[in-house]
Amino acid sequence: MQVRMRRWVRVIAVTATACAVMSGCASVVDGRPSVGDAPNANITVKGDSGGQFDTIVKNALSDVVDFWKINYPKISGGKPLPELKGGLYSVDGLQVAETHRAPTNAADEACIARNPTFIIDNGAFCLLDDSIAWDRAPTHLFAQLAQKYGPLMVALVFAHEFGHAISYRLGVFDQPGLKTIDTESQADCAAGAWAASALKGAAAHFREVTPQKLDDALEGFLDGRDSVPGTIDEISHGNGFDRLSALADGIDNGPTYCYSPNYFDRTFTERIYTSEADYNAGGNQPLADTIAPDGLLVKDLNRFWTKAAQSINKTFQPVKIAQAAHPKCGSTATSEFGYCPDDNTVYFSEAFAKDAYNSLPGVNVDPTTGNVTLLDNQPADFALGTLFAIGWGLAVGHQLFGRAMVDSSGLLSAICYTGSYGKDTNLDTDPTKSRFLLLSPADLDEAVSAMLNLVDSDRAYGSQGTTGLDRIQAFVKGYKGGLSAC
Repeated sequence: MQVRMRRWVRVIAVTATACAVMSGCASVVDGRPSVGDAPNANITVKGDSGGQFDTIVKNALSDVVDFWKINYPKISGGKPLPELKGGLYSVDGLQVAETHRAPTNAADEACIARNPTFIIDNGAFCLLDDSIAWDRAPTHLFAQLAQKYGPLMVALVFAHEFGHAISYRLGVFDQPGLKTIDTESQADCAAGAWAASALKGAAAHFREVTPQKLDDALEGFLDGRDSVPGTIDEISHGNGFDRLSALADGIDNGPTYCYSPNYFDRTFTERIYTSEADYNAGGNQPLADTIAPDGLLVKDLNRFWTKAAQSINKTFQPVKIAQAAHPKCGSTATSEFGYCPDDNTVYFSEAFAKDAYNSLPGVNVDPTTGNVTLLDNQPADFALGTLFAIGWGLAVGHQLFGRAMVDSSGLLSAICYTGSYGKDTNLDTDPTKSRFLLLSPADLDEAVSAMLNLVDSDRAYGSQGTTGLDRIQAFVKGYKGGLSAC
């Protein structure tokens, strides 16, 4: 049940054999900015354009470095944060795409010297010389994401990248048996730890971080996710669910957790297509099948919750779905999607169902120029499926536990239940083969996209006082911990 996006150069990618992921610089800031009135950071960058994007990057690096100056000693046995030995490089990736050569001001950066074109739509921390480079071209990936999602998204990217620098300085890359996805997840966790400090007002250049701005940045992080990998060897960063899950871990638990010895005792959901039919369908079943009253989704949700209720000696009354302009129990004129307990039905309007089905952001890259087009309204059957699953979650709370449905607690509980259902139907581990459907490789990305973009709509459930981050955390909680965690 998922859209297959066109493959593109991975954002924040580990590049072949030359280098591993983008990082920030350490103590190259000219003085520590005063919180509340911070001038633009004075950082030396080779190729610095002096433009808005490079200014945002420098400000982000300044704040991230300040964060780690405080927190690195806590995870290093008291050692101070070592400086980045190499330089910083801002590169015009469009120029590289045209010439296939390293620009003069970046010719001494070891990874660019080895393979100039890897920097196009990319950024990397180079293990060869402890340097960092990024593509600043206005028509390329980072600048396009920044324009759409705001400066905080850029800061999260560089917080992720400096997380790799921390891993490098702690010797994490030397540990045997670690995969790329392990260290990528650790860097996402580090980005979350920095984001938590920014939310508390501790980032000098990002003082006006609000939950809404963080939600926008998370959406940009999701937009920059990997495509569904073609082979097992291509699994690298994790899908959007893996990445936002790790980032949420960092927000919840802080930097010490991200670099704890047992951090890598985690599982990931990024995987390849295992059937040609699913691949050819882009992972999506038709809209008509998704909203069919007797369709596989309805049958499978009722299958799961009937069995779950029996496990605690309770009875679940199967839920129905019905098309209507507004739910019969709706209290607002804008509502087009909702669960009504009186008749145990999830109501939906055809118009909103169509919009929810076509709601996933995407990225298209011109292979010749590297120019990026950010796409909207891509097919995503499980984004809509997630909205239905939340309706079932509200039914569970009402039927089995007498929970309220019109406050933050009720909504987050329903989302947590939805996460547990997502885990159950994500992999074919049922020996009885009783499931009616299984998720496709990137359906969980569609689920977290729904948490950010659809659930809180006045046309759906409304925010009920929750943020996108709250909803993602609740979904992850149910996915990881199961029903008992909800």
